[in-house]
Amino acid sequence: MNSTDVPSGTVDDRFSEVLALIHSARQQAVQAVNTRLIELYWQVGAYISRKLEMAEWGDAVVSQLAEHLAQTQPGLRGFTRRNLFRMRQFYEAYRGDEKVSALLTQLPWTHNLLILTQSKHPQEREFYLRLAVQEKWSTRELERQLKAALFERSITQPAKVSAVLRQTHPEALEVFRDAYMIEFLGLPGGHAETDLHLGLLARLQEFLVELGRDFCFVGSQYPLQVGRAGFCPRPVVLPSWAQLPGGD
Repeated sequence: MNSTDVPSGTVDDRFSEVLALIHSARQQAVQAVNTRLIELYWQVGAYISRKLEMAEWGDAVVSQLAEHLAQTQPGLRGFTRRNLFRMRQFYEAYRGDEKVSALLTQLPWTHNLLILTQSKHPQEREFYLRLAVQEKWSTRELERQLKAALFERSITQPAKVSAVLRQTHPEALEVFRDAYMIEFLGLPGGHAETDLHLGLLARLQEFLVELGRDFCFVGSQYPLQVGRAGFCPRPVVLPSWAQLPGGD
């Protein structure tokens, strides 16, 4: 084999930068399309809202609009009567709210709909919008966090951290929670610590998603020393800003 040949299907390090450029361009293109789509839905929602508020249209006209679009634009999707009213609701829920306007276009329409329809008030909507963008939640993960009432748990059960930690690492307040949902482990009610340990290791990716993007997995039964006491917690998952003894 020639020294410059690379087996088919393998990654050649010489071209990694070009592949990175292609990947980045694709992501930017997808985001640009999504941004324009959300802006379109916002504009359509604003138009319908104004027509209804000024009594120029009734609900029946929105149905007629949906039928007209279906007949004249047969390849157009997403403009059913129900979705048109969702666009109106979307606009009316966020109009004038400059704090979240930039977040809306960073999320797909499905994410926006889930947050819009399952949140009870503006503070809850903003909470899920910010976290969905920050944590890059999939639709499935967003649904799980909404179902698990993450907003209510975060408000009613704020993380208990020491005064020292508050002073040295104030960002910890945004990282830690007192309660975590680990229903995905499928453990029985009276499970032992060993069962929890093995379950977390087996479903580590989902556990890290529940913790948040600020955590990383260090190891299982990693030896640690606090003062004169040594112990091996299992597993060890630390915030990204934390340092292990002897670390850089």
